[in-house]
Amino acid sequence: MNRIESKFGADYVPLVEHPTPQFQRKEFLILNGWWDFQITNSMKSPDRFEEKILVPFSVETPLSGIQKLISKDECLHYRRSFTLPKSFAGMSAILHFDGVDQECDVWLNGSKVYEHVGGYLPFSVKVDNLPEQNVLEINVRDDTDSEIYPRGKQSNEYGGIFYKPTSGIWKSVWIEPVPREYASSIRFTPDFDGKAIDIAVSFNGSIKESSVAVLFKNQPICEAKLDSNGKTRIDLKDAFHPWSPEQPNLYEVTLKINEDEIHSYFAMRKFSMVEHKGRKVFGLNNKPYFLTGLLDQGYWHDGGLTAPSDQALIDDIETIKSMGFNMLRKHIKIEPMRWYYHCDRLGVIVIQDFVNGGSRYKKFLINTAPFISYKFNDLKHYKLFGRGNSESRKRFEDDMQPTVELLFNSPCLAIWTLFNEGWGQFDAIRLTSKLKALDPTRLVDSTSGWYDQHTGDFESRHIYFRAVKLKPVQDRILSLTEFGGYALATPGHMYRNKKSFGYKSIKSQSDLEAALKKLYEQQIAPLIEKAGLSIAVYTQLSDVEDEVNGLVTYDRQVVKINPEVMAALNGRLKFDEQI
Repeated sequence: MNRIESKFGADYVPLVEHPTPQFQRKEFLILNGWWDFQITNSMKSPDRFEEKILVPFSVETPLSGIQKLISKDECLHYRRSFTLPKSFAGMSAILHFDGVDQECDVWLNGSKVYEHVGGYLPFSVKVDNLPEQNVLEINVRDDTDSEIYPRGKQSNEYGGIFYKPTSGIWKSVWIEPVPREYASSIRFTPDFDGKAIDIAVSFNGSIKESSVAVLFKNQPICEAKLDSNGKTRIDLKDAFHPWSPEQPNLYEVTLKINEDEIHSYFAMRKFSMVEHKGRKVFGLNNKPYFLTGLLDQGYWHDGGLTAPSDQALIDDIETIKSMGFNMLRKHIKIEPMRWYYHCDRLGVIVIQDFVNGGSRYKKFLINTAPFISYKFNDLKHYKLFGRGNSESRKRFEDDMQPTVELLFNSPCLAIWTLFNEGWGQFDAIRLTSKLKALDPTRLVDSTSGWYDQHTGDFESRHIYFRAVKLKPVQDRILSLTEFGGYALATPGHMYRNKKSFGYKSIKSQSDLEAALKKLYEQQIAPLIEKAGLSIAVYTQLSDVEDEVNGLVTYDRQVVKINPEVMAALNGRLKFDEQI
């Protein structure tokens, strides 16, 4: 790839919207934009900065303005000055980093204020007595192929189903003022059957005064107070509006505690396993509901793991909705919170993968598992699955709770995927139990694809290279969590014109349309009645680097199938008593 200069000017500030719609204060300052930048071989702050980088795009991407691959021996250094608005005067502040990959030191006004490891979870630091003028410095080291930390699809040996690394800052950096006593988190737990919402707030300080105002479509519903433990239960029987992809109803919330004020939202929905004609199927709001969706890697041709704008997130979701899909499987990546917000308000159910890690996976197993039904016990074969290192296993397990806490309030999230195709898999039975204890409100796909340990809520299959044939299962939900992957190269819209990857080559858009009709009408739709199939996840939403099996191109400029045709195919995928 040739270096591509950023198309934005020196004053451009990307992703200026509030990063956390579920926990939003009125005042905030986005610190994205052009930062001073330098690459060295030491984590020590450099004496001079000779380049500029556009934050929050990773150093490898075109939009960063750098577009350079980084070795594990190189360190990235960021610096920017910022002026606090007058509204921050006399307040403490919380400095937020929504994503920095992988080891990070934070320096503020010459003092080191924080250290962080891991690339996918946000972190923040409370700072007091800030002057009006400030200098923020970030020093980062990234060993992409480390067996310790999560890496998703990142690889230094990219190509095929693995992609270029993401190093350094790749999500928003921002700061917000807070009073001396302030709310640090809020949790909404819907009781769908009881038509009530349980609210729990964590608060730094003592609660002297509080109010929780709930609205629906800007109309007041009720108001309550928190008890001394920061909890309340609100009865919604007289204003009960269930959430679904067809009717994505959201309640707005204004929370006031002492001098702190938070704006948020929640929804009333229930995800469960229900009976349908003697089989276990996915249930939404106590009724059978068929999930038809796409595998979504969340990559963009110019921003890598980072969307170029908030509108880009919206466009992807609206595109798949126009095609009749009601679900996205977010594949081994944690998106910014605005993506989940848009799924919440536009009506898309999400299957959320945990981010995989471990040492390099055995190519032989990856290449043969689609054809051979291996029966490995993941308690005995840590090295086989890339988890021979105990620190690597501990890192994955330590990340479970913060991942659940981060996404718990997202109404759209219905299913957790613990492991994908054995990548870094270990102790699936024990970790499934742990995950269900952390989040009893959602279902768990323990082992998507293969290496099933007969745990979790799903028998989860991946089928490529052959016709889709499935048999009914007992006690779990039958799901097809990857299939298709038809590859249609689109010249002029490809990452590398001489390289392409997919699971079945298609020559033209008309051929793709015919192949998808045959696949959905003759193979997928009949399995609902014959086998009780509940979930179908086609691979995939967009092309990504060498992969050309998306329904849209990597640059999102070409939609490869008429949305109305795809919507008609998806319209056939439902249970006969579906809501």
